Amino acid sequence: MALELLQDQPATVGIYPSTLASRPSSATLSFKSPGGTEKAAPSVTVAAVSATVTSVASQVTFDVSSTTGIAAGAQVWMVTAGGWEGAVTVSELASSTVTLVSAPPGTVDTAATIYGLELSATIPLSATGTRDRFYQLFWTVTSADSSVSLHHQIAHVVRMQFADPVTDTEAKRYVSANWPGLAASKDAGFFRGVALRTNQRIRNLIQATGDFPHMIGDPDLFKASGAGLAALRVELAHLSLVPGDFEPLEYIASTERDLTRGIREAMANAYVDRDDTGSNTSGDVQGMFTVRAVRR
Repeated sequence: MALELLQDQPATVGIYPSTLASRPSSATLSFKSPGGTEKAAPSVTVAAVSATVTSVASQVTFDVSSTTGIAAGAQVWMVTAGGWEGAVTVSELASSTVTLVSAPPGTVDTAATIYGLELSATIPLSATGTRDRFYQLFWTVTSADSSVSLHHQIAHVVRMQFADPVTDTEAKRYVSANWPGLAASKDAGFFRGVALRTNQRIRNLIQATGDFPHMIGDPDLFKASGAGLAALRVELAHLSLVPGDFEPLEYIASTERDLTRGIREAMANAYVDRDDTGSNTSGDVQGMFTVRAVRR
């Protein structure tokens, strides 16, 4: 998912290099224009996390010696006594108790340690003065085992940022209304993940039409059209959450059609700043046309 950086504003950016073989120890960042010219090389900070597991309630819930740098929704690097190490995602944090989204492949015990994984930097205002698409971020990461890897991100410098139509609160409300028992058994990380994938699905479909999400003028467009709800239903269906009287594959296909139609209808006769001028010019507002096909 491309980052959206506001024009003429400093921007904090970050990445979780979760595919590493060993935890990151340092990194550098090169922020480049769409043409490849380096605009900035800000310093990079590795999340300051250093903790040990002090007691284990389950393979997803345990207490740690320090929660500094640990936050709900963040990824951290875990090393277990059995030799496994890798990225894990924090679902909830309460006092010294950490709950993960899912159990790691390695065994969590009181010999396990946790380190920082997130890399963060601040792009200066001087590098975001020109609106354009497809800026590039090159993160060069040195791991604790001295190996070096390169990670790549795309960013757009924009006038306005896209407003995600579905929140984790709305996802839980919908699941609670339809599957109350399941909703009660899930923690915050489940609904956070559902909302994230739902919004990404909408972004991908908008971009597939040739438009870009950040150019859509009305932030509530996809809430009012029902496209957000349709995308949520599709995401839940892929998790096998389908109303009981529907055949799963037919339900997914039907709901995906609803989603595609909802996005088209939402964008019909709506302001989309396609030429990125900040004013309503020719081509920014387009209608939706239906073509009837008849087999002879």
